[in-house]
Amino acid sequence: MEKICLDYETALDFLRGDPGTIEKLKYYADREEICITSMSMMQLLETIKKVEVITNFSNSVTILPFDKKAAVIATKINKEIKAKGELPKPVGSVLTASICIANDAFIFTRSPWKFEGIRGLRKV
Repeated sequence: MEKICLDYETALDFLRGDPGTIEKLKYYADREEICITSMSMMQLLETIKKVEVITNFSNSVTILPFDKKAAVIATKINKEIKAKGELPKPVGSVLTASICIANDAFIFTRSPWKFEGIRGLRKV
């Protein structure tokens, strides 16, 4: 079973009832483990005011932490981007990508451009 990690925007789209996001998640929910990062969870807690919505959602997904392994990967991502002479990626994108890579998870995002050029990150 593969892990599918929703970024913050995708998780928010799901919670707001976006039909396209819901349809795609229905496809994955029966086959894969749905995850979010601990940072996305924090952002959702700050955004969604209905506690029961967040509680139900967080009980139905796996929350992937930013840990030592992800920190090492994030540092490597930043060094590789700098070595290529590219503009730095937003911190949130690097941290999300590093958590996905550390946990062997695919990223599910509606903004793939935020993750372009990050080696080792798999997208759905």
